[in-house]
Amino acid sequence: MALNPLQSILSFWPVIPLLGIVIFFHELGHFLAAKWRKVTVIKFSLGMGPEMIGFTHGGTRYCLSWIPLGGFVQMAGDSLQDDGSLPKGGPEQFLTHPWYGRIIIAVAGPLANLITCYFVVVITLLIGVSQPDFATVLGDLAPQSKPYAAGLRPDDQITHIGGAGVTRWHELYDHFTSSDAKGALTVGVERAGQPVQVTVPAGEATQWLRELEPKGLPQAIAGGVAPGMPAYRAGLKAGDRILAVDGKPVQWFHEIRESLKGRADQKVVFTLERDGKPFDLAITPMRADPEHPDSPDGTIGIAAPRELTYKQRYSLAEAVPGAFRSTGDMVVMVYKNMWLTITRPLYYSSAVGGPVFIGQMARESAEQGLDAFLGFLAMINLAIMSFNLLPIPLLDGGHITLALIEGIRRRQVSGRTYMNFQKVGLVFVGTLFIFIMSQDILRPFLRMRAVEQAPRETTTVAPTPH
Repeated sequence: MALNPLQSILSFWPVIPLLGIVIFFHELGHFLAAKWRKVTVIKFSLGMGPEMIGFTHGGTRYCLSWIPLGGFVQMAGDSLQDDGSLPKGGPEQFLTHPWYGRIIIAVAGPLANLITCYFVVVITLLIGVSQPDFATVLGDLAPQSKPYAAGLRPDDQITHIGGAGVTRWHELYDHFTSSDAKGALTVGVERAGQPVQVTVPAGEATQWLRELEPKGLPQAIAGGVAPGMPAYRAGLKAGDRILAVDGKPVQWFHEIRESLKGRADQKVVFTLERDGKPFDLAITPMRADPEHPDSPDGTIGIAAPRELTYKQRYSLAEAVPGAFRSTGDMVVMVYKNMWLTITRPLYYSSAVGGPVFIGQMARESAEQGLDAFLGFLAMINLAIMSFNLLPIPLLDGGHITLALIEGIRRRQVSGRTYMNFQKVGLVFVGTLFIFIMSQDILRPFLRMRAVEQAPRETTTVAPTPH
């Protein structure tokens, strides 16, 4: 059921605990670094606006504020005096603290987000990551393949491997990947109600896996629609069945991806079925591959349906190093996506959003399961980290830039220079904030109108799937 605009805007509530975690650890990083550098911390607030509840300890006020989006660490001497000059004081004040100490304090927040991301990934791997799964019924088999030559046929159901019963494809995969060094493997099959037995020769299990394919691959149905992407803007809904792409019938989800190769930025007509009624919907795929930003292959932002899943769990010994690799891969991906957005802001503007957009994504990830929500939490930590490190005034990267300039010049930046630098940042951040919030407010209304108009596009006769 589609959300109306008000429901869409109000649906951002999951972002409160999500951003609460992200911001808490970000500000905690600044706080601990400031304490370590012996800079006076006046206030540590989770949330913005008027104080809801708090206490004072060791000269620092700790509080929870009413507006749950944001937070801050207020340090002594972190702003100019009323006359525009730098604060009078020593290293206990932020702006008069040694330049290298200010860099440590500024970097500590983003670093805390990176560390938080790593531990979230470790937890995700320990509890298990949902993976698509299938029944052990065979799909198409090439006549020249080894499984076919050994006696397997399409629609055979594999019931036993090496004497152990199997009902899911991931069980078959586990048996095959652990059997290469154990000699020949006996595979029990049911064909038209009759048992059949074939043998996998020693050392060939890996090749058999490459040539076997489960029947019932994801059908050409939108299992999910990513907010802000072309399918979302055009009015395609989760559950819509894709019957054809530019008149060519499709049956399986992977055929949609094949149909969009070389079609980026070109209008493509999708024949869809919704509530039993076929209709045409024009969608323009976009380039969204950070690895190959100039690739002509397009994407519309839909996910394959998942009928069967299983949890792939990792031991602590596997999760700890695995999280390092995963976190590193995510950092690279976040910065590549950021570079695409910076270099082509108008092209990717529809995929940029604020609290409402993040709330939508948080809600959808939570609906997919705890592992998906934790994965999104890890990604948001990295997004906050990378954004804050940009060399823009008012952000951590701006403080780092000024401190580096001071270190190189070996002379303190003047109050006037600092003020002008902050004014530039205020204009930039303010403009960005207005743009992001306008996107957040308009996106649900535009989405509702697109969903309502979509079935009224050219109604067509459904093609026959091949």
